[in-house]
Amino acid sequence: MNNKPDRNVVTRFAPSPTGYLHLGGARTALFNWMYARKNSGKFLLRIENTDQTRSNPKAELAIFKGLKWLRLTWDDDIIYQFDRKERHLEIAKLLLQKNFAYKCYSTKNEITVFKEKALKLGKSTKFISPWRNQQPACSPSKEYVVRLRVPESGKTTIIDRVQGEIVWNNENLDDLILVRSDGTVTYNLAVVVDDFDTNVTDIIRGDDHLTNAAKQYLIYKALDWDVPTFSHIPLIHGFDGKKLSKRHGAVGLDHYQKQGMIASAMIRYLSQLGWHPGSNDLISIEESIQNFKLEKIVKSPARFDPIKLNDICSKLIRNASNDTIIKEFDVFLKMAGIRTLTKSEKTILSKSLPFLKPRIKNFNELYVQASFLIIGKLFKINADCLELITKTSLSLLRELTNRLNNVIWEREIINETIKLLAKEYQIAYKEVAQMVRIAIVGKLNSPGIVDMMLALGRPEIINRFNNLCDKKNDLS
Repeated sequence: MNNKPDRNVVTRFAPSPTGYLHLGGARTALFNWMYARKNSGKFLLRIENTDQTRSNPKAELAIFKGLKWLRLTWDDDIIYQFDRKERHLEIAKLLLQKNFAYKCYSTKNEITVFKEKALKLGKSTKFISPWRNQQPACSPSKEYVVRLRVPESGKTTIIDRVQGEIVWNNENLDDLILVRSDGTVTYNLAVVVDDFDTNVTDIIRGDDHLTNAAKQYLIYKALDWDVPTFSHIPLIHGFDGKKLSKRHGAVGLDHYQKQGMIASAMIRYLSQLGWHPGSNDLISIEESIQNFKLEKIVKSPARFDPIKLNDICSKLIRNASNDTIIKEFDVFLKMAGIRTLTKSEKTILSKSLPFLKPRIKNFNELYVQASFLIIGKLFKINADCLELITKTSLSLLRELTNRLNNVIWEREIINETIKLLAKEYQIAYKEVAQMVRIAIVGKLNSPGIVDMMLALGRPEIINRFNNLCDKKNDLS
């Protein structure tokens, strides 16, 4: 094993561009990135696109965008596996020359018939190629695959830093295919060659790849190459303990971006899935990197909890500076396809954040709560508000407008003005407040009316009150 403490650590994230970047892939990338950064090493990005028929350019772009959103910066140029096909075939030929591999001319139909017969007889379905020990001179000139000559006896053992010692009996392992009959190499050979050529020292990936570890280990040994250290991470399950599906959160990372999740919250949450850095949700990523240990990753599947994710997001928003929030909120608006804020709206938002922060868990909720300053005069009045707009209520709003024109624009004075008006009209404070809300934002659910009035300022508030009174004829 190549496990020297003074080695130059190199990790890699190697997604297939056949689907979008999901939570599991994002966490794998994060753990590789953290381990590399902790050890002052390299974090590489490799796109495993050997299957060109299934590769999706949009999925590839989503992978790049997701990693950049999480600020998981990679080192060196992106590696495209398909571009290295000649190098992969070169190593396959080397294995043939060394007699660690052989040409198998058995057809798919012959293999299927063999396995079906073995199954009926209750025997092992492991296919033993009749060409395993055939001399090359006797080989017919027809299609063949190249197979690795797996030892017929003994054991294959790896020491996994998460799973511990894992042992396979060689007699149970197939002579895996290295090159298909169409001349293309298989995943396991390409991965080994790419990892070796880029000096990867640590392979950190999901435990769904555990069965590939034995195959790849045997290829390394046949080539007399140093074997990287393996760390197979348990997969992420849903909150109910079942395999993660779309209803649990198995959607592209861009879904969470559009839902208003902030990148730092996603990073902190993913770092806690399957590994326990402590109970402090506000721990910096730098501190998490220093505390990160592969051996601390638990063997059981982690459970995705959207409530916890939102809780972390809300804590980070409450503790972030106004400038940081406004900057990241602007990124969210662009990602969600919403118009960005004007300079004056950003100023108002900055004033409003002290009373908005406690009301929100993510940027999507911030957009809803801050709609009073974003939508301006463009908002429509909700249907449930229309019946509240009567001659009496509009008369009340006009009177309030007159009084607010002549008071000092301070919280206590505004509040007392509304209270006094309600008392004189012999109605509850909330009845005046609901008309104020309708005039300001067009709905009944909003931040406190005085908070909004102070943030928007007297001219804008008076303007909105007048607009509602002027629009009365259009509402019927």
